[in-house]
Amino acid sequence: MDAITAIMPRVMAFLTSLLLMINSATGSLTPQIDTMQSLTKLCDSFYVMDCTYDYDARGILEKGVDSTVDLIYSGIRTIFTGGRGFGCTTFNSVTKQGNYLLARNFDYMDSPAVLVRTTPPNGYASLSTVSLGLLGFEQDPGGRFTVSDAQRRAALLLAPFLALDGVNEKGFAIAVLELETAPTFQLSLRPNLTTTTMIRACLDNAATVEEGVAIFRSHDMRDLLTDGCKYHFQLSDANGKSAIIEYYKNKMYVLYPAKSKANRVNYQAATNFHLVDGAKDPKALGRDRYDTVMAALMHSRGVTSEKQAMNLLKKVSMKDADLNGYICSTLWSSVFNMSKKTVSVCCFNNYRRTFTFSVFKPLLEQIGT
Repeated sequence: MDAITAIMPRVMAFLTSLLLMINSATGSLTPQIDTMQSLTKLCDSFYVMDCTYDYDARGILEKGVDSTVDLIYSGIRTIFTGGRGFGCTTFNSVTKQGNYLLARNFDYMDSPAVLVRTTPPNGYASLSTVSLGLLGFEQDPGGRFTVSDAQRRAALLLAPFLALDGVNEKGFAIAVLELETAPTFQLSLRPNLTTTTMIRACLDNAATVEEGVAIFRSHDMRDLLTDGCKYHFQLSDANGKSAIIEYYKNKMYVLYPAKSKANRVNYQAATNFHLVDGAKDPKALGRDRYDTVMAALMHSRGVTSEKQAMNLLKKVSMKDADLNGYICSTLWSSVFNMSKKTVSVCCFNNYRRTFTFSVFKPLLEQIGT
């Protein structure tokens, strides 16, 4: 745990108290308080939350974010003004009915998670998923995970900035995966974005894969959220397009799927090794998962139902797996339907129960609360 994560509980306890005090006196922070109070448990260690305050989506895109410290500072500033070690698998496919899908496993050290709905006034509505371990929420002494400590809920207001995957109202979807090579640190005159703020920028502003790629190209990547590794991303959209964005030696590469007239969709997959030709990757992970997914897609010519996509995620899921010294499990498996603008999610390897949510309604309404 880095120093920033270690002090997060105390910082957020103070901020929560300050938020409540200011709102009690002025009523000016009602959207922030409503966001915190909307947190609702969906199942063990998995929550949903409707973000109703303006976190300044356009400002992130234009000003950029340099580092974890800058992210926390920018997020805290926005709250008051209104404005390492994971695995993962992704792939895209299409249903027989022509609905385009992006599927993903998020494999990480045990941590609670939250599905967040955002509706920025100057951006697209979206659903995104966040590991609450990034905000300092950890296992309690009883062996369960909790975010019930009201004195730390201000941390939840940073959740939009820590998206790890998601889909927006235009049918654009994105997910991030870890690579075990040196972090990306680009230097130019472009604004900087960190790993998760790049995802936020894309979900808020990109309607297509091409627009998402353009956002990546117009910003410098700074992989400082977690030390010692870098990330690549799979992007997909409601037109059936897909791309994987990868950085090697600080250069950005855009990888598109192989074209085949025999396939219903041009599909691709990613796990935790470099896909760029010639990249040196001595700690590569997930080649077995990648081969399993690609073999299944080749057999089906890129066609899966949502249930079949989830079953394929189950096939490559993990439980207490050793990933280069980190014990990880699949915290969530998500199938984004870009045509319907929905996500179906299974939590913590419980594939007997699937929750489905739409971008177009508050999450609390969709779970009947």
